[in-house]
Amino acid sequence: MHMDRKLRIAIDCRIATSQQGVGTAVLALAKALSDSKVAGQEYSFIVRENLRDWLAPYVYGPCKLAVIPASRLSVLKTALRPIAPLRFIWHKLRDGIAHIPVSDGYVESQKFDLVHFPDPRAYLTDLPSIYQPWDLQHLHYPQFFSKTDFGLREKLYRAFCDRASYVCVQAEWTRQDVIKRYGLPADKVVVIPWGSVFDAYKTPSVESMHATIEKYALPTQFFFYPAVTWPHKNHEAIFRALHILKSEHGTAPHVYFTGLSTEHRPALDKLARELGVFEQVHFLGFLTPEELQAVFNAATAMVFASKFEGFGLPILEAFHARLPVISSNATTLPEVAGDAALYFDPYSPVELASLMKTILDTPELREELMRKGTLVLSQHSIGDTAADFQALYERTAELSSQDHRLSPVPTAI
Repeated sequence: MHMDRKLRIAIDCRIATSQQGVGTAVLALAKALSDSKVAGQEYSFIVRENLRDWLAPYVYGPCKLAVIPASRLSVLKTALRPIAPLRFIWHKLRDGIAHIPVSDGYVESQKFDLVHFPDPRAYLTDLPSIYQPWDLQHLHYPQFFSKTDFGLREKLYRAFCDRASYVCVQAEWTRQDVIKRYGLPADKVVVIPWGSVFDAYKTPSVESMHATIEKYALPTQFFFYPAVTWPHKNHEAIFRALHILKSEHGTAPHVYFTGLSTEHRPALDKLARELGVFEQVHFLGFLTPEELQAVFNAATAMVFASKFEGFGLPILEAFHARLPVISSNATTLPEVAGDAALYFDPYSPVELASLMKTILDTPELREELMRKGTLVLSQHSIGDTAADFQALYERTAELSSQDHRLSPVPTAI
């Protein structure tokens, strides 16, 4: 597309929290676009005031921050989220206000050429848009969602996918799922794989890594699983595998978990006590980038037990750290890890226990998986991700200049 000025792209990052997968993915994209040498584009990352410090170090060059004050509703939601009784009140309130959000007018007033929504929480706009739903987990595991959450997800995801110029997902499995479930034209749904977020992080010093090992008293051998305690992340399978290893094989490896704890955490603690493995499981919470890299580097292997993923970013992070991977065979994970992981049925703790024992007992297998992981990682780069988005931004702008103009968004939906 020929323009006598730079293409102006809004990347709307008004997300609920930076301490989950979308936050790390956006951070890596910001760093890659900031380092880009493409001359014909400029990018504005829209964030709320409370998340300015999260993204600011990674935004420079052709990128800039656009800081928006938090709305009263988002302030209320943030305040209620950590407190279980008040979270119930929030869900009840949301039942009465659930609607399809419409742009507050900011992106239109700034004369952007298009808007990119890297988070499923988007809004309707008259501008051409790129929407990333990441996955349609709610349609596969509705039991993991309240009736309100399921209905809201389905209403919003469908509306935003229909409105978008392009729907962007990170794996072919997810692309086929979105096309099938939502009946979208095949050429509207595109795949842009992500690279490792570790490409964006500063490499920690040896002293820093030793400090992390001491801080968390990490043993010489342990398994690692970076995952928020959502039900689909399947921590339960790891606990049951630990019980099998302990009761049937006389071995008691430790597993360290990182990521935020949700309301599901107390049930996990209860299960660990019932299985007699509570002393073997350790929840470290959300770590700094330096600490997270240190844990990846110190672990014996990563166990990725998830029942459902739209991509599986931690697998690439493990490969970046030369960490062997044991992964469930669910959804996109075999597509991402290829032949560089050992796979198990996420509903079979017996299979998982067997693979954990094999990894512990076979150093040569660990070396082979490290080698294969490095090869798979060479096919993924956050720089390539940025380049693919730059090409998609051009295509989206071209659509808007042809006979594909969107009908105006109603003032209320």
